[in-house]
Amino acid sequence: MPSPSPILAVAPHRALGQRGQTAATLTFLVVLFLFATANAVFWDHARRIFADSPRALATLGAAIFLLTYALVMLFSQKWLVRPALILLLLISAASGWFQNRLGIVIDREMIQNVFLTTPTEAGHLFTWPFLRHMAAFGLLPAVIVAFVPIRPERFLGKTLRNGGLIVLSFALCIGLLLSDYARFAAVFREQKELMSSFQPGAPIAGTVRYAKMMLRSANVVAAPYGTDARSIAGAKPRLTVFMLGETARVQNWSLAGYGRDTNPELARRDITFFPDVTACGTSTAVSVPCIFSGLGQEGYSYTKAQARENLLDVFRHAGQDVLWWDLNTGSQGVARRTGEDHMTRQPDMSRCPTGECTDELMVERLATLLPTLTRDTVVIMHMIGSHGPSYYLRYPPEAARFSPTCQTGEFAKCTPEEIVNTYDNTIAYTDTVLASMIDLLAAQTGVEASMIYASDHGESLGEGGLWLHGAPAFMAPDTQTKVPMLLWLSDDSKARLTGVAGCLAQKATQPQSHDVIFPTLLSLAGVETAVHAPDLDLTRCVAG
Repeated sequence: MPSPSPILAVAPHRALGQRGQTAATLTFLVVLFLFATANAVFWDHARRIFADSPRALATLGAAIFLLTYALVMLFSQKWLVRPALILLLLISAASGWFQNRLGIVIDREMIQNVFLTTPTEAGHLFTWPFLRHMAAFGLLPAVIVAFVPIRPERFLGKTLRNGGLIVLSFALCIGLLLSDYARFAAVFREQKELMSSFQPGAPIAGTVRYAKMMLRSANVVAAPYGTDARSIAGAKPRLTVFMLGETARVQNWSLAGYGRDTNPELARRDITFFPDVTACGTSTAVSVPCIFSGLGQEGYSYTKAQARENLLDVFRHAGQDVLWWDLNTGSQGVARRTGEDHMTRQPDMSRCPTGECTDELMVERLATLLPTLTRDTVVIMHMIGSHGPSYYLRYPPEAARFSPTCQTGEFAKCTPEEIVNTYDNTIAYTDTVLASMIDLLAAQTGVEASMIYASDHGESLGEGGLWLHGAPAFMAPDTQTKVPMLLWLSDDSKARLTGVAGCLAQKATQPQSHDVIFPTLLSLAGVETAVHAPDLDLTRCVAG
């Protein structure tokens, strides 16, 4: 979607004149500028919703403008007005860019993703087009606001006038909304995408909700959980591997019926594939802690998860060694008490030639660990998988199977075909990595090995104007919520888990979710505990 003309960026300066204007006038012009330049998606939604009534569209637009003006006017004091307006300009320019170009909604979860992302990951989004946009619609207006003269006013007169403008704006806003209350109330209730796309309201509201969430959990001490856990005695040490994938959507897996052969290697392995799995969230920051919390998708919240121990603690209570290896953005706090190894901090340059590591590094790392295993061990490998937008960095160049490819993180420079080809190459490379891991584990005779793989969430590749992931639940498409999952068992594991083949075959035909991973990992690791949920365990068929 084309950005508004940068000519608008200098309009406020021309309008103000040489003598400057009042803080109220400057605020009015900045709010008008934001409505005109940062809200293309908002206006698209509004025009669609009110296609049958231009009058209702104009009424709602005027009401929201007046409400925004009144709220910003609360900061119209001399020492507050410039910083407040500059901050709004920068926030709106950045948020509007990602919303217009990628369809990203800046809500609480997206703000959480921003705070948890790595500099490398964030760097892929700071492209030259983004920087040019920020210069034209963020920095230039901010400079104008910073230096334009503001007319001095008497304190009492200014306070009375500004207070009157605030009250009047609020009153007019309420009056406009009440003029067609039933319709507007229904829109706000049912068409959540409208206000979730409004700039600067959406990112500010998301930041406030994120701050409240973090404050509520700041001093929380995790309550003990699964302290009764014990490991079942076995003839060999058990090795349980959980390969936690990244951004792999099931729609592009040939094992799930995709027209391209993106899984040739796994198709030749003795695995159980689950083609209908729903992720706990559409972002790493939500899905990863949810998977390990034991709360389930319906019961999960960040605060609840922080308030008690998780699956890694249960393994620790059972006396097992727990390792978290990470090529991504970390464990999201899951491994806070057990520790995590960020493999990108001391990268193997043979697998990280550009500073971006590929997932085969984890196979090599496990091959080094295997000869030293003497205890039951759980290894979680947080893969980089298909993380975008720079898909071309997720596999070695020689591993590309589909071409032409998109050799940049700027989607606007590539065709849809090139983007899909590059994404499919990441899936094909994940196929290679998982097959190599299975072969490595199958060759072991000194341990009882098992492996489960599941992606944390999916990915949008332009469908419906959406790119990447992180869409709110109310609008998230299946491409972001449906993920691949598979299970591999060694002969020793199959012998221990009586009747497992029949259970897996049955459950592979049924819808599943991330909720099954917690109890399934407990069974794979040979851990008994009261917090195990047998009805969700993929390895067990529950009678009745």
